[in-house]
Amino acid sequence: MAEPGEDNPYKGPWGPLRRIDDWIFRIEMGVLWTFLGVSAVMVFLDVMYRRLAAPDSKVAELAARILGIDDPDSMAQLTTLGPIVSGVIGIGLVYFAFWTAEKHASEGREQSWVKPLVETIAACAGLGLLGWIMLQPQVESRWFYLLLYTLGAGLWLFKLLKTRAPGWVSQLFAFAVVTALYLYITFNYFPDGYSWSKELSLIMLLWVGFLGASVCAHEGKHIQVGALKKVVPPSMSRFSDAIGYLLTASFCFFMALLGYEYASEAIQLEGRFEQTNIPDWVATIAVPAAFAMTMLRYIAAAFSSILGGSYGAAPEEEAVVAASQVSKKGAK
Repeated sequence: MAEPGEDNPYKGPWGPLRRIDDWIFRIEMGVLWTFLGVSAVMVFLDVMYRRLAAPDSKVAELAARILGIDDPDSMAQLTTLGPIVSGVIGIGLVYFAFWTAEKHASEGREQSWVKPLVETIAACAGLGLLGWIMLQPQVESRWFYLLLYTLGAGLWLFKLLKTRAPGWVSQLFAFAVVTALYLYITFNYFPDGYSWSKELSLIMLLWVGFLGASVCAHEGKHIQVGALKKVVPPSMSRFSDAIGYLLTASFCFFMALLGYEYASEAIQLEGRFEQTNIPDWVATIAVPAAFAMTMLRYIAAAFSSILGGSYGAAPEEEAVVAASQVSKKGAK
């Protein structure tokens, strides 16, 4: 493991393993953010598509109930006006969002009302174009989702290559892996229409939950019991921490073993999800994969603790270890 307080965490005999772990972490983070974003967009588009394609108007029904209107002619007029009113309210909310952002950005100088207006027009025009494309019967949903992914990923990639912040190469590698995974799922399992979004979103959220445990192990963000650290002498704290990491790794091994048996059974049964035709094991394999990765990271954290490192430690503890190492070097 990398010695705390060193600028380069990849020095030493454990450097290559730490680099591999960090690149896997980048891929996990890419999967987490992509799955969260895609699942949210899918469910939103599912609702929007059903509302845009529906002949009735929820706004008209709500207004009719409030005003006590049940006349067919009046209901027809409300149904016609409902989408228009909804559009006006939506445009107003978009303008308010841009106006608020401009207000915070223009602190100390005169606020411009033209910029939020232009941004609102551009945003509404773009959303309107996407809605029009979405309603075209000849445009399959997979191509529409690919269009949205291309737009979002293109903006993120442009920002990444422009700033080239530390770690941008590993982020670019993670982007390539996540994009390949997204394209494979899109071309093989995206059916036509948008009503299947909830099924795929549930699968992605399952992966997000279990991969989140592995990510937290890498970042030292799991809940830890600090009572033992107050009893154990400081000279023995690294060994007590190592024992705690190993016990957690044992639990993860047990859960990974159970998940493996469950996933193996799912593979043998060859079941598939009804709408997307995705094999059942794609969801269940998240359990052994995530717990196995978490187990390996806690084992690494135990060895790091014994050697005086800070891998897997909570951020504040890592800072304390790094500061103590720096002070020792200064004393020399």
